[in-house]
Amino acid sequence: MESSITKSGFVSIIGLPNSGKSTLVNAFIGTKMSIVSHKAQTTRQRIFSIYTSADTQVVFSDTPGWIDQARYPLQHIMNNNVDESKTDADVILIVVDTTQKLQLSKNLLDDLIFIEAPKLLVANKIDRISEYMLDQILLPIKEQIKHDEFFAVSALNGIGVDALKNRILEHIPVHPPYFPEDISSDRPIRFFISELIREQIYYLFEDEIPYSTFVHVTACKGVDDQAPMAVISAIVYTNKQSQIPILLGKGGIKIKQLGIKAREEIEKFLNQKVYLDLSVKLKKDWRDNTEYIEKTGILR
Repeated sequence: MESSITKSGFVSIIGLPNSGKSTLVNAFIGTKMSIVSHKAQTTRQRIFSIYTSADTQVVFSDTPGWIDQARYPLQHIMNNNVDESKTDADVILIVVDTTQKLQLSKNLLDDLIFIEAPKLLVANKIDRISEYMLDQILLPIKEQIKHDEFFAVSALNGIGVDALKNRILEHIPVHPPYFPEDISSDRPIRFFISELIREQIYYLFEDEIPYSTFVHVTACKGVDDQAPMAVISAIVYTNKQSQIPILLGKGGIKIKQLGIKAREEIEKFLNQKVYLDLSVKLKKDWRDNTEYIEKTGILR
């Protein structure tokens, strides 16, 4: 059957950590495709979330927040994801957090000057500031960042999101679809399961713990055939021995809480009952090991 899609393109969403990029993508798609938390650097890699309407397909590229002073090999790889997303974009959304004084770095802004794709400046979280303060904040932002169009939104509450989405659709070029019409992401189910577990680590643990962990799903049975209950096993790796008892908690209370919260989110995502088995292991200094990151596909 011939596809009805006549327009298709890539939209790259860039900005500083915790500016609300992932929340904006979820608002566009209408479901959770990227995990979110109140902590910066939650998104570690480029994620394609695919929106398909009657005649248009939009591939939203959610990228990690740009880290100006990258310290670990992991953070350099995350920045490379951002650089890559700018080169293949048909539209670029430059997302800024109106509640923060620090906006985009000069390094990132200088690169955008040479990109011909339409650049839409998106001021996010406008629901958190007064109308008077909004005017005071937006003026320097508009002057600092070269852009073609401007939108003020609250991705969390949906303010201005439809207007922005409609404008994006107008910019999408004539092109056959890049993905099948029934595909919502380029990522496998195991990736989303691992991300949902990692999201709850951000909520349950403070300070360094979330940034020192990654999640590997070792078994995922019953999902493809929609069994009455999916059986999932996953390992939470941390880079320091001292963090293992923190993740486990006294008498295993913390890992139990993590399992309950993660299972609830996975069940919502799969629309299926889930048995989740979690364990914690040490992988010392994994963030500094570029070879290990690339070999294991942590960021693929």
